[in-house]
Amino acid sequence: MKTPSTGTQSPAPTSETGEASRPPRNELRTSEHASSHDVSQPELLASFPPPEPPSAVEACFPWQGVAPGSYPSAEDIRAICAMQDLVARNHAVTQSYSDLSNAVGHLLGVENANWSTFATWASKQAGVSIRGEDMPRLFTDVLKKLDSVMGPLSKVDDLLRKLGVPALPLGDIGSAGNDALKNVSLAISEGNKRVFEEVGQELSRFVHTFQGDSHYDAAKVTQYLSAFAVDRPVLREAFGHYAQAMFEQDANTKAELMLLANNKVGLHEQRRLQPQIEKALNAPMKETFHGILKQTTEAHINALPFPANVAGKAALKSGGVDAALLPVVDAMARAFRRLATEHMMKLAVPGGALKLGHDLPPPPGMESTLFPPHLRTLENPELRALLAEFDKSPDSLEGTGAEDWSQLDQRMNYIVDLFRTRQSDPALFDPPFGRAGTYPGVPPAPAPRVA
Repeated sequence: MKTPSTGTQSPAPTSETGEASRPPRNELRTSEHASSHDVSQPELLASFPPPEPPSAVEACFPWQGVAPGSYPSAEDIRAICAMQDLVARNHAVTQSYSDLSNAVGHLLGVENANWSTFATWASKQAGVSIRGEDMPRLFTDVLKKLDSVMGPLSKVDDLLRKLGVPALPLGDIGSAGNDALKNVSLAISEGNKRVFEEVGQELSRFVHTFQGDSHYDAAKVTQYLSAFAVDRPVLREAFGHYAQAMFEQDANTKAELMLLANNKVGLHEQRRLQPQIEKALNAPMKETFHGILKQTTEAHINALPFPANVAGKAALKSGGVDAALLPVVDAMARAFRRLATEHMMKLAVPGGALKLGHDLPPPPGMESTLFPPHLRTLENPELRALLAEFDKSPDSLEGTGAEDWSQLDQRMNYIVDLFRTRQSDPALFDPPFGRAGTYPGVPPAPAPRVA
């Protein structure tokens, strides 16, 4: 399996008014459209023959046709997850999410974003952290301003002076912060892979199962849902709602089914990610900070000649040094979690960047209404119950910002409003790297229909 190939973005065609028009969703572009500077594996840009005239079914449901090789198969997804280069893997995951988003959009329509549409931009943002591009350089400056850190640190320095060793240099504290951020990047990469491997394959199976269908087939849907693992009930329910939305004619009902499905996939995803998020924003902080600070202290004590080092070694052995460091480590860990939420936990989407530690801003043009027309008043009882559980400020965006992204309830409080406010934004379907990917493996023929 070869990873999806992408190239540079072609200039957008213009309309009669001179404004740039949006390209067709899931448009397949062959290598003849690529820039002469496109060197990203151009041999993988598949060319397909001109499409045949639409059938009667396709005329009624134009979104049903999904071109072979335009989205990753389950085999493609497993191969991507096996990649060892974390940066290249994240790029492939992000491109695949975009192509899956378009493929699902061909079945469900693109007036509502699906979960993979949002996942595209979350994965692209994860790549920034994986590459270390957003590591804050002002960690020590932040700590200097916090009494909760500097107070206990002064007590550690007093102890060290009594033991005859110098105070802890802030440079070592900054080094501890950088090491902690590297741990965050590794945890984010693992979470990015884990969710893609699980949800990505289900998205691909959904497209493979239902492409070409012209009506809702309850027996087929039941058989399809029976293949979900027993430990994924919420994910199974979500894809059941997608299947319901596929041929729903009422715009309000369809939008609510899509939002319900998106939220349930999001809930499944966030529960699955909880270990990686906790690892990223909690445990490594104390371990890393304590390890580096204690190592520095031990090095200073061991560098002292005998008998000047006797008191210091006794303090190390008795736990006196650990006891003094503990309040500093705890305060640094809390500060780091806040810093990570503020500076790292953000989502770059077309048109701007959303800071997850701040309240979600309303979409442009919806400052007074907040939500798109079909989601302003919600009637679906299951959707209302789910939002009642997770949305801490119903029908409002106040209080959506997360103080600690490691907390599941705070993440879901933000996510449910993110999905509701942005579900009708067509820009989310834009390709993250300028164009659609192509996959050399052609998906198998559609599964046989259930009688």
